Amino acid sequence: MDTAKDGASLRQILLILRRRWRLLAILWAATMAVGAVYTFSATKLYRPQVNLEIRPETPLVSSDTPDAALLASRTMWENYYRTQETILSSPTLLETTLRALPPAIRREYESKPDPVKAFAKQVDIEKVRTSFILKVGFVDPDPEKAQQIVNMLVKLYLEDASSRLREVKSEAIEVLSKEALPSLRQRVDEADRVLQQFKAETGFVDYEEQYASLVESRRKVVGRLTEIRLKRANLRSELEALSGYGADGVTGLYNPVFHATRALETLAQERSKIVEEIVKESKVLKEKHPRLVELRLGLSAVEEKIREAIRGTLLALQTDLDAVEREEKSLAEEQARVEGAMSEASRRLTQFKRLDTELATAKDLYHSYLKKHGETTATSGSALNSVSVRDWAKVEANPWKPNVMMNLALALVIGIILGTGAMLVAEQLDDRIASPNEVEAFVGLDVLAVVPKLKGAVAAGEKPVLLGQESPMPEFESFRGLRAQVVTRLEKIAGAKVIAILSPLEGEGKSTVVVNLARALAIEGRRVLIMDADLRKPQLRPCFGSREGVGLEELLKGEATFEQAVQPSDIPWVDVLGLKQGMKGAGELASSPRYQDALKAAREKYDYVIVDSAPVALVSESALIARRADAAILVVRERQTGRGVAGFAKKRLHEMEVRVLGAVLNAAVPDGGGYGYGYGYGYYYYYSSYGKSATG
Repeated sequence: MDTAKDGASLRQILLILRRRWRLLAILWAATMAVGAVYTFSATKLYRPQVNLEIRPETPLVSSDTPDAALLASRTMWENYYRTQETILSSPTLLETTLRALPPAIRREYESKPDPVKAFAKQVDIEKVRTSFILKVGFVDPDPEKAQQIVNMLVKLYLEDASSRLREVKSEAIEVLSKEALPSLRQRVDEADRVLQQFKAETGFVDYEEQYASLVESRRKVVGRLTEIRLKRANLRSELEALSGYGADGVTGLYNPVFHATRALETLAQERSKIVEEIVKESKVLKEKHPRLVELRLGLSAVEEKIREAIRGTLLALQTDLDAVEREEKSLAEEQARVEGAMSEASRRLTQFKRLDTELATAKDLYHSYLKKHGETTATSGSALNSVSVRDWAKVEANPWKPNVMMNLALALVIGIILGTGAMLVAEQLDDRIASPNEVEAFVGLDVLAVVPKLKGAVAAGEKPVLLGQESPMPEFESFRGLRAQVVTRLEKIAGAKVIAILSPLEGEGKSTVVVNLARALAIEGRRVLIMDADLRKPQLRPCFGSREGVGLEELLKGEATFEQAVQPSDIPWVDVLGLKQGMKGAGELASSPRYQDALKAAREKYDYVIVDSAPVALVSESALIARRADAAILVVRERQTGRGVAGFAKKRLHEMEVRVLGAVLNAAVPDGGGYGYGYGYGYYYYYSSYGKSATG
């Protein structure tokens, strides 16, 4: 079984609660007591309140067009909300309210050094910004007096605010009438004058229509110009084609332009017939035959006619080309003129729109202020509409402070927090193992046996205690349970005989477990060897073997054989292989070949070999010695061994790949302090106080 590596498991938390619940209960009870005393002894305070709703004023006359001034005022509404809060807590209003109160109430505050300051401390304003609600309350032990005071405060606030509003509106009407409206009217007149002057200077026409007409004219001119340019290109092409007709009467004859000219088409056909006739006659007649001469003269005459026709055609084409080029130039000039007129019309249209927009803006602003002047005049005698009372204060039946349920709930929560914190601090300061369940939950090892605190341990001091037949039954019975666990678990490991007994630190009873486990095994007729592998501080041979003769020291040095080094102990069927005193170089001797040979010889001659090693967390060779064994058992001492050091010892053994059978909880004291055993089957359940039997 492994412990949780990240965070505490539920079982660990429950064990901590079981161990420290008294600390939690004491702190929780103390906190609850303090909270209850404070709650029931504190003076009861009442807080009647008036609910005020603060909202923007809406105009009396609705308008479809947005009012710029109204929109601007709404963006500043948050500031107005804070202003009303400030006015309600202002010293001037508080002093006025104090003077308006009945003499009996007023004398109570006048007797103090600063009446207004003392009065202000009892005024409590709660803001509910999401709904623009102000809750104005007054805190006092007397609910009727508090209700009377807060209602008087709000009443005077509304009267003062309405009075100041009327003054502000009167001043606003005067400013609008004498300054704002005349200035805005003058601005409208000036904008209108400038617009009319512009129309007069430009000979006002519909600038948008004029610009559209110019755009259409330009479109037509550009279209005609494109046609003329295409015609010019065609004429120039025909002119170049006809100019290519050669003096030989053949070059250029087959150009499509040549055949497209009707005047030349007939001559070309006539020439073709003469050429065919010449070719035909040349086959039968001689070169200077009169018929051939006549045909050649006819061919020359036709070609001359063709050349004359071409010259006439070229002249006509050139004349047409010149006319087309003149028209193209004229159209280009017309396009430039129209585009210039368009530019001027666009400039005038932009200027007209700007002047017209300025006039419209001036008129809108004037009409807006004129409407505001009318609304202000109409409401100049009315009260404040932006603040209204939703609920006047009433006499409170239940106190505002202290809130009994809230205080007790808060004390409950604080008590649990303090108790939990104290438990955590206590666990950090004291993590000593206090039960088998903690070994399993925090260390992650099965508890093979719980050994009670032995009566002879105090007299023996640090020496191991060997139980005899006269020992109390629960003491030796725990080692019988350990024997059963060890034998059962070793049977699952093929050829297992060697068991290493270790502990995290010194003084945890490891050697006592070794000798008593050896005796429990030997009682059943098994040959057992105790090997004292604590090479730095040996204890077993001096206590249970002979001090004379050779031992493990001579064996490791090669000065004696295994048989010579083993000595009989005071326990029947149990031999001891140990040291008289510590040796130098213990870390190297534990991994030497002679030590391994000794372990091999022990396997051959004994049924079980129990190896007693040094503390795992203090020396380096203990984990190596345990690795040479078939299995290991970790001994921890109740209320002495810390969970952290026990976990560290287990981790080191696992890193060395040591098979750990489980743990033995030594020097345990059951709840109630006594053994609580009886005869019959009762002694098998010594471990029952921890929730399980000693045999697992």
